[in-house]
Amino acid sequence: MAFPNIYQPLVDGYFQVMAAFPPAVAWVVSLLILIGLVFGLLALVRANLLFLILLILLLPAIIPILLRLLTDLYMFILFVLHQTAAQAPKGK
Repeated sequence: MAFPNIYQPLVDGYFQVMAAFPPAVAWVVSLLILIGLVFGLLALVRANLLFLILLILLLPAIIPILLRLLTDLYMFILFVLHQTAAQAPKGK
């Protein structure tokens, strides 16, 4: 999966963190990272909800930028999920 150059350090950092763990545990760490990203994003939105609403209402030009940001975030979450599934132990 290809990411824009701006996200490459994030992906490289993810691979460096995952390399520090044995494969049997890496999927758990990957899942914890994903859960942390989701909770962090929810906390950010909850804390700045009024600001985000005003920003969207007052600056219609920001919508394509937000769509791109959310699309890239969604692609990264799918990437982490794919890596988590690939690292999870297989059933018998």
